[in-house]
Amino acid sequence: MKIGDLRHRISFEEEVKTPDGYLGSTVTWRSVTTVWASVEPLSGREYFYGQQISSEISHRIRIRYNETVDAEMRINFGGRYMQIASILDIKERHQFQEILAQEVPE
Repeated sequence: MKIGDLRHRISFEEEVKTPDGYLGSTVTWRSVTTVWASVEPLSGREYFYGQQISSEISHRIRIRYNETVDAEMRINFGGRYMQIASILDIKERHQFQEILAQEVPE
């Protein structure tokens, strides 16, 4: 992978639950780290579900190896949010990671 391919800026966010005082909690997201990445759309499709048209977009995201990133986080890509499906350490060399993610509504 060429370093010049990492031309997109993305942020990894973790979920923060704050008690609301009524036996529930409010969910917010806190930025953990911001990195340079290569973001590639893999596929997109629309389907009819529950009498509504929904869409699904899958992305391949490559970043430099970062041990703080885990699958419980979400990705903020310019106001678009992605749920992490898997994180792979490319060739197990701790140089680059490949993340497969699905775009989700806010």
